[in-house]
Amino acid sequence: MGFEVLRQKYGNSLSGRAVVNKAIREEIPGGGKIIDILTEFRKKRVQNVYPQEFIDDVFEKLLAANQEMADATLGKDWKKDGPNT
Repeated sequence: MGFEVLRQKYGNSLSGRAVVNKAIREEIPGGGKIIDILTEFRKKRVQNVYPQEFIDDVFEKLLAANQEMADATLGKDWKKDGPNT
């Protein structure tokens, strides 16, 4: 899908990055969680502060996003079908 198609679908008035981020949120399972994590990191990066609670929270959110992507790709029962069950 080209950028112009995304711009038409998600908003001509949005900036390029905003269009891409909106498409990621809408089109990719777990994508919204990843965008949220990046936003949090961006804020903390300016402050140059990474408390342990923040690191733990980000890790849990990344795990949840990864699970959402895996479930969307392979189906929610994918772990039950594998050889390691």
